[in-house]
This record gives sequence, structure tokens and C-alpha cells, in this order.
Amino acid sequence: MIRQLLAIDDWQKIPPLLGDARSNVVINGVLSGINLGKIFVDRAEAPKAALIWAQNEMFYLVGSYDEAFYEEVEALIVNTIKPEALRLGEDCFNLEVYSSEEAHSFVTRRFSNRLIRGERVPFIFDPRTFAANHSSVEVEIPGGYTVMEMDQSVIAGDAERIMAAEILKFWASVEGFLEKGFGFCVMKDGEVIGTCLSVYVGGLEYEIGINTYGVMHRGKGLATAMAAAFIRKCLWIGGTPHWTTEHFRKDSIAIARKLGFKQLPNYPVYYLSFQEFH
Repeated sequence: MIRQLLAIDDWQKIPPLLGDARSNVVINGVLSGINLGKIFVDRAEAPKAALIWAQNEMFYLVGSYDEAFYEEVEALIVNTIKPEALRLGEDCFNLEVYSSEEAHSFVTRRFSNRLIRGERVPFIFDPRTFAANHSSVEVEIPGGYTVMEMDQSVIAGDAERIMAAEILKFWASVEGFLEKGFGFCVMKDGEVIGTCLSVYVGGLEYEIGINTYGVMHRGKGLATAMAAAFIRKCLWIGGTPHWTTEHFRKDSIAIARKLGFKQLPNYPVYYLSFQEFH
């Protein structure tokens, strides 16, 4: 039977199930209670399998392959997760599987809602490559654009609340973000053009989330400038930046490489629009 673990104190039972996902920043951000998420397990006492929901980011199946548990996952998605996800503004179910080949086979062959297989592109940060190009030199961007740190005054001055909305996709409050995370934005004529922030935080590990709003502002180096500022801040506080994207996001992959991230082998992700689940 699948049961939701609501008490953060119970989440200490999950790390032994993580295996290869033990260093996953997104999962650790949820387990630490820093970022938004929920956990469903096969049993409340001594769980062996779990579905971790990192809000607005990803779902993770971890632990042992338990057929009885897996057979209930799809109904859980349809009846419990889908309505809440749509209410929160999430439009797509994205799943990573950290378990056995049986688990991968189950989600691809035995779900009645056929999940689409895609690929995620992970990176590892190389500080030497970054230092050689961006440690002290600002990325040049066109006139009129300004890179600013997202501190309390900058966020409060955003009349459209774009920054706050982006933060609250992943954090329970702006105050919590300012205490445990950080970010940068690009402004032009008082308008928020883009944001780059720590969407998940596990210890001193920071997962980067970056957006440039409006196609007319893309291709100008703005995302690179924000990310470079983010990385400098991250290194200054003794942290490590993390970058993960999808295989079709060529611009994201190019920016990561430019900023000193080394690409690792792709791994599978399974996805489907929540609207298609029935």
C-alpha cells in the first residue's frame, strides 16, 4: 500500500534507499526540508521503495523493486498527484528511476498511460575551466541590461512579482530562499528579463534553474552572464554549482559547457503531460 509521509522527521528513513541518487541535489533539497516536495512509500515503517516528488522539478522512484508498490503508482499519479500538480501549475510528469532494470521495464511497459522516454544531460563542474574564463571577468552583455543579485530589496521592487513567482515554484517562502539560497536576475528599464537561482539546495550543493523571458532577449549572452554571476557567488560561499538539462535544450548545453561544466553520459527520463493521464 502506498502511503504519504507527511512528517519531515520520517524522511530520515529514505536515504538508505537512494543508492546512486544519494548525491542528487534535488532529492537532498527535499529530504532536508529546504525545498518543496512529498514522499510516498510502500510502508511507513522500514520502507523499501519510495516515490519522491520534488515540486516543479521531477519525480524519483528509489529503493527496491516492489511490484505491489509499482502497481499502485499509476493510480496514485492519476488520483492524487495529477489534481494537485495541475493546481500548482505543473503540466508534465517527469520521472527518473533509481532502482533495478525491472523498475525501468515496469514504467515503460506496464503503465496503461504510456510514458515517453527522453534523456537528461548531467554535468559536473570544473572550477579550473571556469576560473580560466569567468572567475573575475564579467560576461559582456548589450547596453541597457543589468545583472543584479536577487536580494530582498530587488525582489521587493519587482512590481510584477516575477522573481517571487519563480522562487515559490521551489521554495515555501521568499524568506526561506533568501536564508538558504541565492540568485541573480537581468533587468532592463525596470523589467525582469531573466532569472538564475538556486532551485534546490542540499548542504553546499546548489542546483541551477535559469530562465530568460521573451524570445527577443535571447541570444544576447544574458543567461551566460547570470549563470557566471551565480557560479562566482556559489564558489565564494564554498558551494558547488550543479547543472542538469534535457538533451534537446541545445542552448542550455552550450552555456553549461562555456561556463566550465563537463558533460557526463545521458540517462533516461520518462515523461507525459498530466492532462494525458487518465
